[in-house]
Order: sequence, then structure tokens, then C-alpha cells
Amino acid sequence: MPIDVSVHPDRSIGLFRMHGMIDVAQGMSSFRTYVQHPQFDPAFTMLSDTSNITEVQATFLGIVGGVQRSLFLLNEFRQETRSIVYAPHDVAFGMARILQQVAEPVSRLRFEIFTDEAQTLAKAGQTETSFAALIAALAADARPR
Repeated sequence: MPIDVSVHPDRSIGLFRMHGMIDVAQGMSSFRTYVQHPQFDPAFTMLSDTSNITEVQATFLGIVGGVQRSLFLLNEFRQETRSIVYAPHDVAFGMARILQQVAEPVSRLRFEIFTDEAQTLAKAGQTETSFAALIAALAADARPR
């Protein structure tokens, strides 16, 4: 799947890692996976890495429709929830801004979109300065002791 979703309660984040070609249906599916995850907590920060997206197949109307079809999932967020997005490339940045403009008025999600990797992670409350370092730390945390 082009969007990997994982939940990390010890860090209070839901992590979305995107790669390859993505579209609205995949975005909706990954959001559903996140909200239905057994460790889902609407207070967690949603952290997205779009740096490995090669293509986005989405239109403004497609995003509007996807958000409308996801309202039942958005209603799970009863308080403001931060969605921090690392979008270093123009296309992913533009799509994140469209999603922000469409989702914020009808939900409690509040987006912050960045082009700097270290700044993105800092805003999400993570001490690592790269997603590679974050992934390594999460893997180390998951190892049995």
C-alpha cells in the first residue's frame, strides 16, 4: 500500500508515510485504518511524510468528495487535533494545502505544513531531525527488551 500507517502511543503520534503514486481513495483508506486502529487516540498528533510521493492523482473536487465521505471518521475527533505534514515538493505541498482548506472548516483537524524535515518533526514533538532517524528510533523502541 502506498500509505503506511502506524500508531505510537509512547510518542503520542499517528505516523503516515507515503510513497509512490497516491490518490484520494488511498488517502481515505489510510485515514480509516488510523481511526479504526486499536491504539487510536484522537489526542495524538497526526504526522505525515510525503517526501517519497512520486505522483498525486487528485483533483479539488475529488478531495472535497473524499472529505465529505470521511465525515463519520472526522467526527471521532472531539477536540482539536494537530496534523503535521512534511511536504518538501510542490505537488504534495499543494495537495496538503487543499486538504487543509477543505477539512479544517468541517472538522477539528488543524494542519501545519512544512518543507523542512527537522522543523516538521520538532513541531510534532519529536527529537529526531530526520524521518530516517525517527523510523530507526521507533524500530528500536519496538524491540523486545
